[in-house]
Order: sequence, then C-alpha cells, then structure tokens
Amino acid sequence: MNIGSGIAIGMVNFILPLFAMSLNASTTEIGLIKGMMGIGDLLIVLPAGLLIDHFGSKKMYPFACIFGAFMIVVMSYARSSVMLLGIMVIYGISRSLRTTSLNASFFQNMTAIGIKKGGWLKGAMTIGAAFIGPLLGGVAIQYLGFSSYFVFASAFLLEPLLIVYLITDGNSGTTIQEGKKRLGDTFRYYRILLKNRLLISATLTECMNSAFFMTFSTFITVLIVMDFRLSPGIAAILISLRGAAQILVVFFCGRLLYGNHNHLYMLSYLMTILGLILFGTSSNLGILALASIIIGAFSGMMTTLTFTNVGTIEGEHGKIAGIFALGTGVGAIFGPVYGGIIGDIFGVQDIFLAFIPIFCIMAVYYFIAGKRSPQNRPVI
Repeated sequence: MNIGSGIAIGMVNFILPLFAMSLNASTTEIGLIKGMMGIGDLLIVLPAGLLIDHFGSKKMYPFACIFGAFMIVVMSYARSSVMLLGIMVIYGISRSLRTTSLNASFFQNMTAIGIKKGGWLKGAMTIGAAFIGPLLGGVAIQYLGFSSYFVFASAFLLEPLLIVYLITDGNSGTTIQEGKKRLGDTFRYYRILLKNRLLISATLTECMNSAFFMTFSTFITVLIVMDFRLSPGIAAILISLRGAAQILVVFFCGRLLYGNHNHLYMLSYLMTILGLILFGTSSNLGILALASIIIGAFSGMMTTLTFTNVGTIEGEHGKIAGIFALGTGVGAIFGPVYGGIIGDIFGVQDIFLAFIPIFCIMAVYYFIAGKRSPQNRPVI
C-alpha cells in the first residue's frame, strides 16, 4: 500500500518544481508551493487522529486515497502560482489523512511487528516516494505533457484501495472507540501526550527529517535544471540515490536499535551535516551522488529510530499518530519555505548550507541527552 501511494507522491514531488517554473514561479514561490502541503497537514492532523480512533483506519484510508488522487489531477488545472498554492493546501489535507491512518494501524501493531521492522512502514513509502517515483517521473516527463503526467501519477494513489479490500480480513485496522467522549477529555488526553518526552523527541526529529526531505526533493531539481543546466533526469537519479540509501538502512539496520538511541541520533545529524557540506560546495556529479547517499542513509537511521520509539508508546494510536504527524506538517512548511527564501537571497546551492546550523543544534541536543542517559537500553 505504501509503495503504491509513495510512487504517486514521488512523481508529484518531482514534477511540482518544474510545473511551478512553467508558471513563472520564483524560488521563494516554489518553496511556498511545497510548504502549503504542510499547512494542509496542520489543519487536519489532530482532527484526523480523532476520526481514525472513532471510525477506524480502514474507512478513513480509502477516502483519503480517492481524495488525494482527485487533488493530483486538479493540480494540472492551475494557471498561476497563486492558484497552485491553494490547491496544495487541500492536497496536504488528503495526504495527512492517508498517512495518519496507516501510521495509526502500524503503531497499534508494533509489538507484533517487532523492533527490527520499526522503520519498514516509512521505508516502503521511501521506495515509492524517493526511488521508483522520481525515476518513473524522470522518464514520464519526456513523453507526457503536464496534464497527462498528473493523471498518470494519480492512478498510483488508487492502487492501495485494491489491497485494502482484497487482502485485509475486513477489520477496521484500529480499534473503534465505543460511545462518545467529551471534548474536554480529548483535550486532556492530548495534553498528556504532549508531556511524553519520547513522543516529543521523536516528533521533533521527524520534523527536521521531513523538512530537509521536502527541501531536497524540491530544490535539487531547481539546482540541476536552472543552475547546472542539466537534464531533469539527473535530478531524478540523485533523488533516487538518496532514496535507495534510506531504504537499505531502514530495512537492514533494525538491529542497531538495541544501542543507545541518543548516540545514533547524534551520529545521524553529524553525517547529514557532512552531506550538506558536500552538496553546498560542489558541482561535481560524483560528489553530489555521494552526498545524496550519505544524506539518505542517515535519514533512514533517523526514520527507523523515530517510528520504533513512537510505536512503543501505549495509548490511543490515532491520537498518537496525529501528534507525531505534527512533525511532518511543521517540517513540510518550514523546510521548503526556508529553503526558498535562502535560495532567492543567496542562491539555490546555499540552501543546503543553510540547514547546517539547524542540524548542528539537533546534534548538540542529542549529545547532551546522551550524557545524561549514557547507558544503552532496548526500546522493547
């Protein structure tokens, strides 16, 4: 399910900067267009958790897929960057409903799934969004116009619906809550969740990880096409290299989770900084490819850690997934918008250097946290 929907996401992420450039959007406007998805995430993410806990994932997920496929087609009708901005907000709502539904089911079943597979859900999405989708998009754009391209991409978002009804056993996927809860009880429950340090730490990491993923997938295309005057296919290859590295780590490095998490987080941020330095200072495609692999590998490590940690938290998993998805939404807004402003002021390649101070702060945070809790501990 996640690979199929991921392909649609990857194709959309790849084409949006090119489509925006065809509408004469500036670098800042391109960042805002991608950032608007995060606005949609934030508008619906907490209500999505309530809806999922009440109706179940199996009802919410198909609706979100159909809604999202429709919005992908609608994108092709945008005739200005302002119009595209509005469409992206609504598309972000559909995306948040879809990912929160599936995350809730995954977190609910984490004990059965096991620690070593904690990052597999996001890894499957990465296979589609950061590997197959960009590669397929790089080929498709050579033969299809924008309208046909968006229709083609939307079809992949309908594929998961077949799996939902052909392979699941008919259960809702998450426990449907009996009776009605008072609104005050719901807000009190959210306040309790917001005091959970493990959840907040994982959400913050997901925020930074998502911020840079959205920025990378947006501006690598702008950098390659506008600054380096190369084919969009080169950008697709760099995105896919990053995705392939992330996939390998997520699926094969689960055993590392029995070590000290703070040290692994800190290592991930430091190696990401190395990748950013390479990206921000070189125009050599070999070095850019190496930087993509480094960034992807340690993004995969962060993904594995965060999803596994959140999956061990007891409670109503729709609401837990909703809080966790706040990180994705905030990151999706901050990353592209911040990157677009930096790109307009200093240049597109400087966007990558501008993320170094942010990742340095996060590395210091986990270094301090690791000093306070130096002992190794298993998650489960």
